[in-house]
Amino acid sequence: MKNTLKSIKRYGSIGTIFLAAIFLVSCASNEQAERTVEQKKSEIYYGQGTSELVKKNYSQALINLLKAKEYDPNDTQIRNNLGMAYYFREQPELAEKELLKAIDIDKKNSDARVNLGSIYMEKNRLKEARVQYEIVLQDLTYINQFRNYYNLAILALKEGDRAEGFEFLFKSIKEKDEYCQAHFKLGELYFEEFKFKQALMSFQESSKGTCVTEPAPHYQQALALMNLNRFEESRIKLKEIMEKFSKTRFNALAGIQLKKISAELHEQSASGNFQTEVIKESKTIESPNF
Repeated sequence: MKNTLKSIKRYGSIGTIFLAAIFLVSCASNEQAERTVEQKKSEIYYGQGTSELVKKNYSQALINLLKAKEYDPNDTQIRNNLGMAYYFREQPELAEKELLKAIDIDKKNSDARVNLGSIYMEKNRLKEARVQYEIVLQDLTYINQFRNYYNLAILALKEGDRAEGFEFLFKSIKEKDEYCQAHFKLGELYFEEFKFKQALMSFQESSKGTCVTEPAPHYQQALALMNLNRFEESRIKLKEIMEKFSKTRFNALAGIQLKKISAELHEQSASGNFQTEVIKESKTIESPNF
């Protein structure tokens, strides 16, 4: 058995890629003995290719994964990761071909189906994307179902069904409460509805766990606080962003908002009615899963 890279996902439109751990699975000695020389060579190239994929060295990843496929063409993990290497090299047709082959070999390869659905959704082939996602819903043992729920939420929103979008986001969070992408999208939806308290809570949840180093959730918290007229808290958050994320574009954005707060407090009427425009930071498509 191989170490399997479970997921690669972008958080928001920031371009940062979060990588799940590479799971090392030990095999029984008799299983080791049963593997052919070709399969063992395939595993070596697979491991190297996957490692390069994690490092975003996509050309080198392709070289190794193509060699792995040459030695073991029926391994669906190899074809799935090869498909994603093609995807990141901006070859969606070749990516789709590899993912379809992975599914043809193993109908229960839910990772490949979710990846294929994401590619379809990116191409606005929404009906085809839904077919793949709904098949994955039937896989009761799929450990990344929370991500599938999220993708279905994004699909519903693209189709104009806001209620279903909320429903799938809630399911995603119920499946995995620390899944920050779903919390972040909920925050955006609440913000669009001027429900700033709910938006703030969602953005706070989205800044925890593996997403604690991402600036977007913190910035959106500051905007929510501004809309709640909690200017001092917003000011503190914006200064925190400028200190912690000084090398990102959020440093400049935070500086702009600080100036707005100062100007608003100077000119604010007794009613204290202040509202700032929400700034979108998340993508409308969940990036592929490995």
